[in-house]
Amino acid sequence: MLTREPAVSPASRCQVCATKIVVAGPSEVVVKNAILRVDRASGQVAAKCPRCKTWVDVPLRYIG
Repeated sequence: MLTREPAVSPASRCQVCATKIVVAGPSEVVVKNAILRVDRASGQVAAKCPRCKTWVDVPLRYIG
């Protein structure tokens, strides 16, 4: 199960090419066109930028 982190900026962008990766709504987080990677130990989630292929941390945590 993926859960939303409590503090989410309105939009997360790739640090390299500035492509918008995460769009946060009032009750949802949308990760746009990206492959997700989960660190098993911490549950931290990263999304691969569809444009430049850089891994970007997203405000989600995997519990399970």
